[in-house]
Amino acid sequence: MTICEVRQPADHHTVESWQRREPALRAAAVLGIGPVATALAEAAQALLAEGTPLRLVTDPEYLVVLGEEPTLPWVEGARYLGWDGKALTLTTHQVLPAPDLWREAALAAGTAQPGSLVIVLPDQVLIAAGEHADDAAIAAPTAATAAATATATATATAAATAIAVQQA
Repeated sequence: MTICEVRQPADHHTVESWQRREPALRAAAVLGIGPVATALAEAAQALLAEGTPLRLVTDPEYLVVLGEEPTLPWVEGARYLGWDGKALTLTTHQVLPAPDLWREAALAAGTAQPGSLVIVLPDQVLIAAGEHADDAAIAAPTAATAAATATATATATAAATAIAVQQA
């Protein structure tokens, strides 16, 4: 699994605007970058060992943990994400134009599949290659997370361990 960062060429300027979102989106994922990813991997590993249903998307620099809001690990410096249309974005802020437009543009700029998981952040757009955000996951993250947990837990546990080892 890899997470690709999408940046625009210097001659292609897009104006984006972020504003406070009230009420906040329900958290469906948490993102850690660099050292925060290491701490997040350790927290996720502990929760997985307790049987908490989580899905992980890993990369040498990034870790995304998906699950139900009450089960997500808390880590200082992590970014909490919620579904806004078919993209994950910050729970506390809203981007204009809409995240779905950013998602479409990011997918058109690369080689990712149309169903790829896309995360829209103030400083970057991330695409999780090979990880799909199907309509069921977007419409009902709780059901999708529960259904995926049975097959993903062993893989996620190994991935969290690998990330912790790589980052150490």
